[in-house]
Amino acid sequence: MATVIHDSKARKRVLWGTVGLATVGSVIGLNMSILKNLQPIRRHTLTMTTNWAIYGFFFFSVREALLHEQKKRNDSMDIRFSLTRDSDEMFSSLISGSLAGGTISFMSRKTKNAALSGALFFGLASAAGQYVYTKINRRRQAVILEKMALREEGREEGEGRPKLTDLLRGKLKIKAEDQSDSMIARLRRKIAIDPISLLPEWFPMRRLSSDEYHRMLLERKQLVFEELEQLRLAIADMKRREESLLQRLNEKTAH
Repeated sequence: MATVIHDSKARKRVLWGTVGLATVGSVIGLNMSILKNLQPIRRHTLTMTTNWAIYGFFFFSVREALLHEQKKRNDSMDIRFSLTRDSDEMFSSLISGSLAGGTISFMSRKTKNAALSGALFFGLASAAGQYVYTKINRRRQAVILEKMALREEGREEGEGRPKLTDLLRGKLKIKAEDQSDSMIARLRRKIAIDPISLLPEWFPMRRLSSDEYHRMLLERKQLVFEELEQLRLAIADMKRREESLLQRLNEKTAH
């Protein structure tokens, strides 16, 4: 949570998220007050706005803290955050929604059943909202990339290279196939997963990084050089003994 306070971008996301949910809450509260004829309308609208603002602040604060921890873990394992961003955001939204919904429901109703039902409802609602946001964001990025590719198409045709749009569409098609639920896509995903990465941390087997492998090769190379040096010294000692033995034999034959 301290990281969220010190990070200006995280503070802005928490602030704007809280304001957005408070606005949604005020609109819902106003409409419910008018439709159900709840008086005074201002008080019921303000209550709904406050509840949604509290939920939004709690939700986005916890979500940013979880995302920061996952990003720090990826950095320690030399994994780019963009590779796991979708799954990390889905996990953070699900956990944050469950915690925020369960806490607020328990504070309002003072029962464990209310806390469990609130955690389940808000957790699923947050996960569904994150899923929709991820789909929209992916579509927006695909449209931007296609527009950029169209600008470069004329230049690439003149140079005799394949069109960037064709390459991009091929990549998007492969990505869409990988995300589908077909048997071939599921089989491709299972084959693409590194089985060693699925092992727990305590298991005495892990995949070496390039630096570790390079360091191991240097150590092996040093050992080979040391063994060659020992062989060279042994051969030199054998030659000295051979020369000494030949010299003794020559002296005996001379006498």
